Amino acid sequence: MKISLAVAGVVLLGTSLAACGGSDDGGADSDYCKDIKTASKTFGGLDSGDIGQLDKAFKTFHKLAAESPDSLTADWKKLDNAVTTVEDGLKDAGIKLTDLAKIQSGQIPEGVDVSKLQSLATDLQKLSDAEFEKASKAIEKHAKSECKVDLNGKS
Repeated sequence: MKISLAVAGVVLLGTSLAACGGSDDGGADSDYCKDIKTASKTFGGLDSGDIGQLDKAFKTFHKLAAESPDSLTADWKKLDNAVTTVEDGLKDAGIKLTDLAKIQSGQIPEGVDVSKLQSLATDLQKLSDAEFEKASKAIEKHAKSECKVDLNGKS
């Protein structure tokens, strides 16, 4: 079964968030920069495999996408769409984020549609495509230069 691939993909997304990651580029004092600095700690937990933080990370991710500077709108849209795809895929498969730990240990929660979970694995492969990587790097570069936040774990 490719269930473990789907769970690995969700954790990969968290790793991408840690590595990537308002309407102006207002610098380190902007709300966006303050929020991305706070978020970097949440995303760092995902990088270590703590999927218990995934729900909080997804909500934070949507918030950052909504308040991102104009220069990053397209990049954040690419990444936010990926997060939404993961959330929708999990929901369609009948999986709650709280189920992921069980799935990692090989237990399939009651009501999970395995075929839809396997389809999600295909969607998760998009998280390693060139466009996703390019958007992640643009967000990471902006965070470092404008917000003074290293999204690889240092601030």
